Amino acid sequence: MKHFTHELEHIEQWGHLRKDLFRNEEPSIKLIGLTMPTEEMISQGITTETLPAYTARQSHESEGTYEDDLRLNKKLISWGHQTCLEAVQFVYYVTGVSKSLAGQWTRHRIGVGWTFRSTRYVKANKNTFVYPALEYMDSEEKVKAVYRAYEREHRHAMDVYEELQTLGVRNQELRRLMPVGWSTAAYVYVNARSLRHFFGLRLEKSAEWEIRRLAYLMFNDVVSIAPSLFEDLVEDDLVEER
Repeated sequence: MKHFTHELEHIEQWGHLRKDLFRNEEPSIKLIGLTMPTEEMISQGITTETLPAYTARQSHESEGTYEDDLRLNKKLISWGHQTCLEAVQFVYYVTGVSKSLAGQWTRHRIGVGWTFRSTRYVKANKNTFVYPALEYMDSEEKVKAVYRAYEREHRHAMDVYEELQTLGVRNQELRRLMPVGWSTAAYVYVNARSLRHFFGLRLEKSAEWEIRRLAYLMFNDVVSIAPSLFEDLVEDDLVEER
């Protein structure tokens, strides 16, 4: 089974140029919570990954082994019977994503929720920025020039922010200065069924680069935890290979 390391490498081809940019922040995800069966269920061999198939057996009052449930997971997905995937919930802490990405991400409303860092109550003096990947550009000199331009605007935004802050302007007004490239952080709560929907849209080659990068990071993590729930997204060539 393939992960999407090669796709991330393509998006990150200019990553080395961003390291020393003004307040640059790269994306990061950390799993902090995961649905676990009760001790009673664990003693019967049920795991996080087999929980969907185990609960789906209620419809026919059938029984099966651990290996049977892994196979049933895949069958249920192929049949389109994916309600049982809602049994598995992931909780991630995500940092280094832009307000622009947040605007796209929050369109995925069913089976997913967020707690974002507040721009009304949290001062932004130490805030960071997400610089574009520019993966479509092939000239390093042009990329450097673009990044220098972004740096100028980011520094200017921070200067104006601090100027108005000194004059007594409140956070709820100061946040109007925030460009969509300002970095934010969030806890995200999402079940396996909704993750599949997210991946189905955002792993596509046509998806915007930043949310596609986040989808790669999350996919590579969840597929290592519960492969039978996600690996078909590679096997079915849902993502176009480069």
